[in-house]
Amino acid sequence: MALAAAAALSACGGGEAPTTDAEASASPSAGPRQGTVEFDGTTVGYVCFGEGSPALMLEAGTGTAGTRSFPAPFIDPIAAVTTVCTYDRLGTSAASSQPPDDVRSLDDLVAVLDGAIGALGLEPPVIVGGQSGGGNIAIAYAEAHPDKVAGLVTIDSYHDDPAKMKAEQDAGGFVWQEDPEHMDWVQASVEQDAYAMPFGEFPVLVISATQADTGGPQNQAFWLAISPDSEQVVVEGPHDLQFANPEGTSAPIVALVSGR
Repeated sequence: MALAAAAALSACGGGEAPTTDAEASASPSAGPRQGTVEFDGTTVGYVCFGEGSPALMLEAGTGTAGTRSFPAPFIDPIAAVTTVCTYDRLGTSAASSQPPDDVRSLDDLVAVLDGAIGALGLEPPVIVGGQSGGGNIAIAYAEAHPDKVAGLVTIDSYHDDPAKMKAEQDAGGFVWQEDPEHMDWVQASVEQDAYAMPFGEFPVLVISATQADTGGPQNQAFWLAISPDSEQVVVEGPHDLQFANPEGTSAPIVALVSGR
């Protein structure tokens, strides 16, 4: 699996929160660039690093601000070879709009991601990636817009069992009203379990942790069926690999972008 990337400028530090009154850049330049962008009546905080294409758009885990979810040791090696951006989904930080007071779906999150990519001036196709539940959002984007995707990266993102998710919801968990993003993750698991695969020809990189839930790598191998050009890399560390083993987690992503 390989992606040709444009030559990039030097890497920049990561993990800073957006400055909400900063002017948004219409197109990527050698960063860091941070601030807010507006589209379709929605505002999101963002931060971008590096330069090059295809750009990588990163999604944080559920209920988490992207601008605080990816530390410099993880971002820097990737920003040395291409543009890397992340943003705060609705309800995850003061920089972004609050979600509508209603239950939301994967389609809603995909629409915001698509709007953010456009507002940041990231030329499609882009690489979409995410950690934990953010990977599930990236998968949903790739399924909805395969023509806009140059590659897909998941970092310890599970194929959730809808029956188990529903049982936990019935026991008082996964209630959308208590989720900062107002997401129904039980319905999301039903939708993703029913995907007709493969649905893409783009490269897929499934990164799995050794010290997260038992059977995690085996569970996450489910996503290899997304594309015939898929690879799984198991990285030493717990669920939040981008913090616990940033270099080991970024290395296969750099290889994907660089075509090594």
